Amino acid sequence: MKKLITSGLFLTALFFASCAADSKDDPNSPAPSTDVRDKFVSYWSASEHSALIGGTTSHTVNISKSTSLSSDILIANFYGLPSSNVRATVSNSSFIIPYQQVSGGFVIGGSGTLSGSAINLTYTTAIGTDRDSCTTTYSK
Repeated sequence: MKKLITSGLFLTALFFASCAADSKDDPNSPAPSTDVRDKFVSYWSASEHSALIGGTTSHTVNISKSTSLSSDILIANFYGLPSSNVRATVSNSSFIIPYQQVSGGFVIGGSGTLSGSAINLTYTTAIGTDRDSCTTTYSK
């Protein structure tokens, strides 16, 4: 009986030792990302409704991480302006676009929220005396 208990304890200890994590399994595996901006980084198809135009237009935007501010993203081709990068500050699944002037003299500001695989935005643009209110959906 003593041999049976000793053997059982030995097998249990062996089982738990074999299940221990081995940090040397893959030294090249990347550490898990904790950057909240990662979920935004991609090319997105934009379906944009403009109050000024009175209709919907489509274009593609590219969202990348800012290299100078760790909580910011850059949205290229925002509002269909090909030479513009609009800066936005990310917090969890939403972002704020602070009012900023971009190429062509446009002033842009607003906000967006990521829900599933879509980003919904509301923002305003202004150039000279022309003002526009837009609602846009980005989808992958």
